[in-house]
Amino acid sequence: MANEAVTYACEMGLASVYTDHSLFGFDDIASIILNRVSKSTLPTVGAAICVSHTCCDNFILRAHMLPSIVHVIPNAVHTSKFIPDLSITVVVVSRLVYRNGVILLVGIIPPICK
Repeated sequence: MANEAVTYACEMGLASVYTDHSLFGFDDIASIILNRVSKSTLPTVGAAICVSHTCCDNFILRAHMLPSIVHVIPNAVHTSKFIPDLSITVVVVSRLVYRNGVILLVGIIPPICK
């Protein structure tokens, strides 16, 4: 869906920014197909954002992007700069998989709800 969106944005003369969160491989058929699609659609974006330096390196290789337009914004919270209000509402928008830190929710949600 993202590849389609950036393609339409390019055709309509709109600037677009692509955000990459995944580490796709290079050796299975699904990754090979996605990498080929990415090579043709993603060079049309004005900028790309990756959530880690590893993801950035992988993305540049997979999509043949110019390193100068790919930026890293770490997928984390700087705990010394973010001090939550104690009367907060917890909203989690995520795939509930171990790799995305869902195991941390199991430990943190009960104390917050007390």
